[in-house]
Amino acid sequence: MSGFKQFFRHSGRLITVILLLAITYCYAMFQGGFVSWFVFFTILPFLLYSILLAVFPIHFKEISRTLSKDRIERGSNVQVTVTFRNTSWFPIVFMMVQELPMDNGHYERPNGNVTKLFLVGWKREFEWTYELKELKRGEHHFKGLEFTCTDFFGWTIRKVAVNHPQLFLVYPKVSDVDVLPIGMQYEQGSSQSRYSLVKDTTMATGVREYIPGDRFSWIHWKSFAKNGELRTKEFEDRKSQNMFILIDRAVQKNFEQVVDYTASYINKIVKGRGDVSFLSAGNDRYFAPIIKTDKQFEKVLQHLVTVQPDAQFGVERLLYEEQKIMSRSVVVIVTGELVPELQEILNSGTKYARKIICFVVSDEKNLVQFISQNNEVHYVDSDELQSMYSEVKHA
Repeated sequence: MSGFKQFFRHSGRLITVILLLAITYCYAMFQGGFVSWFVFFTILPFLLYSILLAVFPIHFKEISRTLSKDRIERGSNVQVTVTFRNTSWFPIVFMMVQELPMDNGHYERPNGNVTKLFLVGWKREFEWTYELKELKRGEHHFKGLEFTCTDFFGWTIRKVAVNHPQLFLVYPKVSDVDVLPIGMQYEQGSSQSRYSLVKDTTMATGVREYIPGDRFSWIHWKSFAKNGELRTKEFEDRKSQNMFILIDRAVQKNFEQVVDYTASYINKIVKGRGDVSFLSAGNDRYFAPIIKTDKQFEKVLQHLVTVQPDAQFGVERLLYEEQKIMSRSVVVIVTGELVPELQEILNSGTKYARKIICFVVSDEKNLVQFISQNNEVHYVDSDELQSMYSEVKHA
């Protein structure tokens, strides 16, 4: 229906211009005299231009968009630079360009419209920059550009839509968070560590053949100097499984902050050369059995870009269903609300894991509650998180 309306609107304007041309010509013919013919010949170029604008093919190609940031995090502003080329030979007087509508829920619309007015003439190359503010986490899809061309007096308005889809991702906010000390055991004794399975690089126990992916700092340079073969130091591991992180997708409260904190916590462990597993379950399921490199962490971030609070069951069900792989792990749960079902699980001791630490992103302030000897609940102030992110953003 909208296509028919646009057709009749376009045709109606063209018919009006043709009628105006015919009327002025008839007036000059029947009226005669210098004034009537002067009016006709004065308006004739504008009428002919309007008619040609309505029927002449107009094309725009070589469209590209460039973002001012390679990596965009939630809440950031980004400048978008659009370039395109006018490949039609017909001279255009005025041209207005705007992005085809995106999902308004993913960003805050700027004070002005996302449009640009150009005085074209014979110009071919164009560039236009605008800003998207307060971007929300998720996948953002550009659809295309709409070009609106008009004559001198707005008698003819020609619209050309060019599809040019483009995708960019807005990641969770990642900042420096504290990782709680966790008691672990070595083969030769016990120690307090911030996370499990962190290689203690001061306690090498031997060397082995180099495997692609080993850290540069672990290479045993003395053996390389002797025989020219790359070998890697072996370090003492702790008698425990890696840290296992669960994100609660059944709670909608403070979910964006929950995603941010989950990403920040995993990033802290990876940067500290620790090993960690991650499980996210809802309408879709994502499981990373081990995260120890930046590449593996990037895959987790790509999942967190689109994750939603769409789980039909609480995280406590995951503790029950996955207890075989969690039984020797330190489980870290990140949630937006401590529901009674989860609190009951935490009160039951260490039935499902060696230790359970639950972080609750809440508006509560300075609350730390220890459920039992091994299981802990820590409240994370969402306001302090926001302040921390702002400091990182302006740093």
